[in-house]
Amino acid sequence: MQPEARLRARCASFLTSHLVKPCWFTAIEHGRRHHGTVEQRAREWQHLAAQGVKQGIGDLLVLAPGFCCFIELKAGANKQSEAQHAFQAVMAALGHGYSVVRSVEQLGEALSERGIPLAPNWRLAAQHHDAALDGEPKPARKQSKPRAAKPTRSQVARGNRIALALARGAGE
Repeated sequence: MQPEARLRARCASFLTSHLVKPCWFTAIEHGRRHHGTVEQRAREWQHLAAQGVKQGIGDLLVLAPGFCCFIELKAGANKQSEAQHAFQAVMAALGHGYSVVRSVEQLGEALSERGIPLAPNWRLAAQHHDAALDGEPKPARKQSKPRAAKPTRSQVARGNRIALALARGAGE
């Protein structure tokens, strides 16, 4: 699983257990890597855009009475795209929340600052989620099968001489 996907899973688990009702959240998956050629991906985005899908929307949407907050999750050195900056500006103009977070604890802080209620022990739980994120193994690279080294010309010639000698010996 990619780093931002692991962070999203941890944030979802945290929100499921620590977001106080009637507040609600959902994850939004518009930024996934689409498969296929460049042309196929462009056609797929054209179809999605025709259905109203817009690029730049936050990864999480948290709804509270009279307020909504979008959360953009970033892992490592990843930065916001131009579409994400534009979406952030629209949310500010509409008076909605928008935060970029890089940890579960930052998520809790962003929601608390906006008055979105969390369970009293949220910070400790967020720290546990972040510690688990740090401890999760990085995705292993698929190991290729070891390849035999290519024989040199002299090794091929020697093998041919041996095979020829064996063939002559078998013919006697």
